[in-house]
Amino acid sequence: AFTTIIGWSFYGERCIEFLFGVKAILPYRVLWIVAIPVGATINLGFIWLVADTLNAMMALPNLIALLLLSPVVFRLTREHFEKQKALGVE
Repeated sequence: AFTTIIGWSFYGERCIEFLFGVKAILPYRVLWIVAIPVGATINLGFIWLVADTLNAMMALPNLIALLLLSPVVFRLTREHFEKQKALGVE
């Protein structure tokens, strides 16, 4: 659990820095530190609800991007397999 806290903290920090700049890192760290004891003491069902919601919020933009880029992925995949077939590689 400790390494998960460290890992998600780092991941979130990189996202905050990308979205809002370096000055947003300190407030993020303070909120993260405050969230640890709060998360350890509140109802587990609520924790899972928040975690699932935040993960969905991260997944949605990625799924939309995958959908929008799917024609490119299909074209590149088709080209790759055509090259492999032309070279006689299975």
